[in-house]
Amino acid sequence: MFYIKNITFLLAILLFAVACEPVQDPEIDLPAVPTTASFSAEPSADNPNLIVIKDLSTGFFNRLWDLPGGTPSRSDLAVDSIFFSRAGDYMLSLYVSAEGGGGSTVVTKTISIAEDAAVDCSDEVALLTGDCSLEGKCWIFSPVAGAITVGPTAGSGEWFTSPEGGLVDAQYDDRACFLIEGLVYDYRNNGQTVNPWDGFEVQDFEPEPNQTWSFNPTGGLDGNGQISLSTGSFMGVRDSGPDYDIVSLTETELIVRSRFLNADGTTPDEGWFELYFIAE
Repeated sequence: MFYIKNITFLLAILLFAVACEPVQDPEIDLPAVPTTASFSAEPSADNPNLIVIKDLSTGFFNRLWDLPGGTPSRSDLAVDSIFFSRAGDYMLSLYVSAEGGGGSTVVTKTISIAEDAAVDCSDEVALLTGDCSLEGKCWIFSPVAGAITVGPTAGSGEWFTSPEGGLVDAQYDDRACFLIEGLVYDYRNNGQTVNPWDGFEVQDFEPEPNQTWSFNPTGGLDGNGQISLSTGSFMGVRDSGPDYDIVSLTETELIVRSRFLNADGTTPDEGWFELYFIAE
């Protein structure tokens, strides 16, 4: 009787194990893990500080460039032009995701920039930097209503419009300063900045060191000028930038638009700032 009971128990275990085995449809082909991605990075014909990157990968549906030290510092375009204002070696990374959910991979290249970039003192650059003087020029938030407007698309402001004098002191005392020498961007925030990812609290904040800027006369959304700041830099609003399309630029007024920026450096599908600065 003991022997029969043990045989019965073993049969039950075997039946349970067979029943629990995963069933895989032989008609379904799971995608393979992607092979190494590929891209080119070459200087443009007329500007050695402007690097043209091109995704050469195949079989991928999503990409993200990580370009520390360049402007822009991130991109999701198949082909893009990245500006490096300072001489040095820079590591460029391309992250790609395979079609069918087969995973993702990354490839990196190191490029060398031989010399610091030279910027022509065009009319717009002169207005931005104080006639391209060595002292540079600083911009502060305007006290008027609409110094900060927010909307789902560029130029819209239906989500939020700041009232007259409606910003906090930690925003009004910030200076966004542009120097032509070395393309230095000096963000003087007096030690505190509003943190949009922590309840919009005013918190101690130290700006990134060695910040730089570049200018593209037709880089904006509507073909207007565009200011691009180095990684981690911003103008007035921490969850904006690093690219700012110029709406208006005069001797005393600077109005720019910028997309929202997530805490991880990515941009959401919608959300734009319009920021109104005046010359100090």
